[in-house]
Amino acid sequence: MDSTPQTEGRASEAEGRGLHLSFLGIDGIGKTTLAEHLTAELRARNVTVTPVSWRSTLDAELPTWPQEALRTLWMDTYRLLFGGAVHQGRPVSLPERYADWQSERSEDRLGELRATASSPSGPLAAAFVEFAGNLVLHAEVIRPALRRGEVVIQETFPYKHVLKEYLLARELAQGTEATPYESTEIDFLFGPLEESFGSGTLSPDLGVLLDGPIELALRRRLRQSGAVGVLEDLRTAGRHGDEGFVALQSASARRFEAFARKYDWSVLTVEDAPVEVNVRRGVDLLLSRIAEMRPSWGLERTR
Repeated sequence: MDSTPQTEGRASEAEGRGLHLSFLGIDGIGKTTLAEHLTAELRARNVTVTPVSWRSTLDAELPTWPQEALRTLWMDTYRLLFGGAVHQGRPVSLPERYADWQSERSEDRLGELRATASSPSGPLAAAFVEFAGNLVLHAEVIRPALRRGEVVIQETFPYKHVLKEYLLARELAQGTEATPYESTEIDFLFGPLEESFGSGTLSPDLGVLLDGPIELALRRRLRQSGAVGVLEDLRTAGRHGDEGFVALQSASARRFEAFARKYDWSVLTVEDAPVEVNVRRGVDLLLSRIAEMRPSWGLERTR
């Protein structure tokens, strides 16, 4: 393609800013491990890297704004996910103050519940709160780092969490005749959120889908933690444990593949092989892609 002053200007502008890289993939497939190794490799090449996750900002050294907003929205997503759920005959209740949230180990406690299903309006509302929280995170944490010329590595692209909340809402809507929302209504509301992640403000410069067997991800998660996490199965739809994990992750994987095709994300296939083999392939691929996108950084010459 012939260059024009406009395209040359955009290329020059890109060279003067950092780079936002984010991973997508099912739980347990290796996103965190790859992100950590890529961070180490880039830092060894004198590249300033800022790992970013919403969870890490809750206890980071941030100003009151945006930290209080990020904490409140974080807790609200859980309150909504379990909205209407009952445990041992009592409604699931969560603290409103972040200090209480920490002292009561609220997230760990949720993982121990055998609660009844919540209302589909809860997970659906949680998807919008999740989106709102990531708008704040992107504006107040990610964009400043990019302006400083840093590489921002987001180990989990937030579309994943919003998608899971949408899938939970759909599961709940199909499980009862007295649902407040039909599946078609939920689909209609979710569409703009998905589009915003794919081509809008929150879209990364380099998106990478880790695609791999769900059975492998489940084995890894059980080996790491002994059980699947509170947001890794369909427990708020009444399907706990391994079966709920496989159902939610299977539905997520199909949507991830479609998302990656539509928005031209890179795809790294995770094989049933030693972790270091997959990590090395992934790091090499990503270093090459970053070198192509930011040639003035000289990454190819340092490999």
